[in-house]
Amino acid sequence: MCCTTTVVFGGAMSLPVAPSGSAGHDQGSEGHGQGPEAADESLPAAEARRLREEVAQLRKAVESRPVIDQARGVLMASWRCGPETAWRILVDTSQHTNTKVREIAALLTRATHDRPLPGWLRRAVSASYVRVTRAARENGLSAK
Repeated sequence: MCCTTTVVFGGAMSLPVAPSGSAGHDQGSEGHGQGPEAADESLPAAEARRLREEVAQLRKAVESRPVIDQARGVLMASWRCGPETAWRILVDTSQHTNTKVREIAALLTRATHDRPLPGWLRRAVSASYVRVTRAARENGLSAK
């Protein structure tokens, strides 16, 4: 497997992932169960399709992680809160606006580059801050 990289997610999962654009298998590995083509042959079609979709989603998550972390930093600086509270604000905003976290994060980070934050998002983030901090207080947790 010289052409794969292991991606670890939070220490809970480790997946071998072939580099983008690679052929997916080593020289001389045909018939040895390596590479995406071999996986497709040995798995039922529905399972192979599900795994390809999952890998695509995981790649998207890895690609969007830096912008999400930057957005958390923006929220931490703006609201003087900790990283967990900032994360909860992002998730709450996502759920209440039916917008992906990575899209909200991109808009928040763009606002640091002299692009105005859309009014709907400003209102949604403010409302999320209120909900998250209220829930933390009610549960005896620190929101900061």
